[in-house]
Parts: sequence; C-alpha cells; structure tokens
Amino acid sequence: MNKMEALKKEIDLLPLSMLVEVEHLVKKLKRQSQTARKPATLLSEVAAYAIADDLPTDLAERHDHYLYGVSKK
Repeated sequence: MNKMEALKKEIDLLPLSMLVEVEHLVKKLKRQSQTARKPATLLSEVAAYAIADDLPTDLAERHDHYLYGVSKK
C-alpha cells in the first residue's frame, strides 16, 4: 500500500467534524507550495493565514481575552 492509499484510509476513518480541519490543512499546504517564501512576503502570508482561519477581527486589541479569558471590557 502506498502513502496516498494509506492516507485516504486514515481520512475515511476520521469523524465528520474533523474533516473541516483536514480541509484547512490541505488549503494551507497548497498555499505554501504556491507561495515563494521571501522575507518580504512573510507578513502577508501570516495575514492570509489569519483570514483563512477565521480569526477574530479584534484579536490584536483583545488578545488577553482570547489567551487568558480576561473579560473584553
């Protein structure tokens, strides 16, 4: 059995709820293979991940809330 067949079998065994995470990972890997990793584009690449992962828009402003559970005030 080759790696692709083994991976497909593993994916078939995953619960449906985890397939969303697998889909996100596949999309990230595709982006990485298409993007040249130049230092000048690193920040834009990080920003693209934040958008793709549906991070809160107020993450920088309220990071204490998301990291430590402090009230949003």
